[in-house]
Amino acid sequence: MTFSELKFIFAFLPVSLLLYYAVPRQHKNSVLLLESVLFYGLGSWWQTALLAADILVNYFLSGLFSGRLTSRKGRRFWFWTTVLGNVFLLVWFKCRNTIPVGISFYTFQMIAYQADVYRDHTPRVRSLCRFGTYLFFFPKILEGPITRYEEMLPELCNPVCRAENLEEGFRMFILGLAYKALLADKLAGLWRQLSVIGYDSVSTPLAWLGMAAYSVQLYFDFQGYSLMAVGIGRMFGFRLPQNFRSPYCATSVSDFYRRWHITLGHWFRDYVYIPMGGSRAGTARMILNLFAVWLLTGLWHGMRWNFVLWGMSLFVLIAAEKLFLRKYLDRFPALGHLYLLFFIPLTWMLFANTNLGDLVTYFARLFPVVQTGGNVYGSDWMEIGRRYAPYLLAGGALLLPWPEEFLLDSEQKHRFITGIILTAAFWASIYSIRHSANNPFMYLQF
Repeated sequence: MTFSELKFIFAFLPVSLLLYYAVPRQHKNSVLLLESVLFYGLGSWWQTALLAADILVNYFLSGLFSGRLTSRKGRRFWFWTTVLGNVFLLVWFKCRNTIPVGISFYTFQMIAYQADVYRDHTPRVRSLCRFGTYLFFFPKILEGPITRYEEMLPELCNPVCRAENLEEGFRMFILGLAYKALLADKLAGLWRQLSVIGYDSVSTPLAWLGMAAYSVQLYFDFQGYSLMAVGIGRMFGFRLPQNFRSPYCATSVSDFYRRWHITLGHWFRDYVYIPMGGSRAGTARMILNLFAVWLLTGLWHGMRWNFVLWGMSLFVLIAAEKLFLRKYLDRFPALGHLYLLFFIPLTWMLFANTNLGDLVTYFARLFPVVQTGGNVYGSDWMEIGRRYAPYLLAGGALLLPWPEEFLLDSEQKHRFITGIILTAAFWASIYSIRHSANNPFMYLQF
């Protein structure tokens, strides 16, 4: 079950909220944990049992390095044993291509908790119910945002149920749903059409159009989920961290990834890059640390060569910016925007094409220096472009920060007009979902 399914919108979510608000405060975590287990279990009960067993093991192992042992060496041994055990489980599933949904996000949150407990940044959770609620919390278990225990601790200890949280959360949920149903799912048709035509038979203009459409689709699919997750969390009184901040308005690749999938970037910064020395140990070490971060980022997305190439392409671009390029991009912001809008969509093609042969063919169409086989219809981009132009234009406008800020503004002077817009967007999204094939969220595979 996903957030864009009608049974979730009209059954699971309202019933879950009703029960959560109805029970006494001391039982809210228990109810929320049961609801989260049910949500995950409706997708796969064996995966639910696996995660539940893993949570139990990690709960007890965390006690071995949380200060109970006087030996520093013993604490270090049990900490690394626990972390490596979680990493091994994640790698094992990814290599088998039978990945429990959301396992990557779950594992990173578990490791963050373990590292914070080991470093005495966060006290060990004594309540198994609270620990399970933190990890199983259904708004974030499938695709994040990656949330640290300390960020949820205030609400886990003192649940908050307010009417204004319901309104604010529902606004975010509707906008995220519209991003998914009215933009991402529509643009997905363009990318699928390129696969049906075959890359060999795609003209160069259509290849560039397809690349642009995929870039916009990926953003609104993932930002749509993230907004829905944060909105649902807000309805339950939790303030989950935002995952995107207008990334396509950035002026460099470094800046882009400070705005894109923010919680994943913070995780790699705090638990890989800085512990390895960050930029404090000289230029050579900084480059090595960047290499490690982006190699791991690629592998986190999948054990395929295209993800390695994607991560390495970003490493090269960011390293170049660190060494010499960033000063020019900062001096000429317009040039920085053009640079970003050229290179980021190209890197998404490495991300999107898991078959290296298809990847080579697609880049040959993007840059037709060497002619390849296939019959190309030169006006294909005009016919397909006309069909998808409204979604591309709307997506382009919504990549800017102010439309989202306006729609999520809950001030009294804007509430009426934004309420009308969001109400229309909600029912248009429901209509679209009802009359089209279900398109799963793209990041569910990770």
